[in-house]
Amino acid sequence: MTTDHSNDVAEIGKALTVETVVCQSCEQAVPNGAIYCPYCCGEDGREGAIKRGAFVGGVIGLMVGGVVAAIWSSIVGPERGTWGMVFGVTIGFVVTGLMLGMIRKRKE
Repeated sequence: MTTDHSNDVAEIGKALTVETVVCQSCEQAVPNGAIYCPYCCGEDGREGAIKRGAFVGGVIGLMVGGVVAAIWSSIVGPERGTWGMVFGVTIGFVVTGLMLGMIRKRKE
């Protein structure tokens, strides 16, 4: 009595085959059922990506805010360029950078 195991092998092969899709952000192949890309979102998924976006946005906001505050205080002079206004402008840019970084990473 001989049995044909070729159908069984084909069924097992289908079960082990994992279809992949391409991530829109990093263009890596990820499993079809994955909620987040393990390459660009890391182990912590979307939350980690949003935190990294907020950090990058905040750093860029700090740099741009510092430059704008320096230019503004040099234009208006030291008597009108108080530390409160310089600090306010810089913090405003940092908060804006944080929000834009989080929004950008959330949409990706």
